[in-house]
Amino acid sequence: MAAGRTHDRVNLLIGAIISGALLGFGQDPFVTGSFAFGWLVATLIFSPDSDLMPKARTGPLRFFLYPYSVFFKHRGLSHSFLFGTVTRFVYGFLMLGFLTYILYEMDKIKFSPKDYFTVLYYWLRAFNYEYVQYQMLVWSFGGAFLADLCHIFTDKISSGLKKLIFWR
Repeated sequence: MAAGRTHDRVNLLIGAIISGALLGFGQDPFVTGSFAFGWLVATLIFSPDSDLMPKARTGPLRFFLYPYSVFFKHRGLSHSFLFGTVTRFVYGFLMLGFLTYILYEMDKIKFSPKDYFTVLYYWLRAFNYEYVQYQMLVWSFGGAFLADLCHIFTDKISSGLKKLIFWR
């Protein structure tokens, strides 16, 4: 398995290349920005290794990321090709609901958790890729998904190289 810095370097390099290629091939800058945002969040904040322990660089987000490390064991679902990214997105939406609850109970917002989940439900149900907010969701998910794949492949390649070197 590769070290955290190796994951970061590989992911940031490949993410920059893909984002540059998207722009170079004429993809909309807003869509490319959504892709890059998803890639960066999945690389620097909420990666397949978030289940080990929240990283120091997550700052105040550590409070929201810690339960993830309790619920998901390392090399389990968090390292699944598709389900790892999906569980992190679902977890993120749930944590936004939890944050809504906290702020609502502190009387900082008038938007209740029930309102949040109702709006989220109807927003997802009305999915139409023609609208920019759905394009942002799809491309952010795509960026996160590909960053997770890059992370997992880096682990596999690193493990394979270590086995090859130690068998000699």
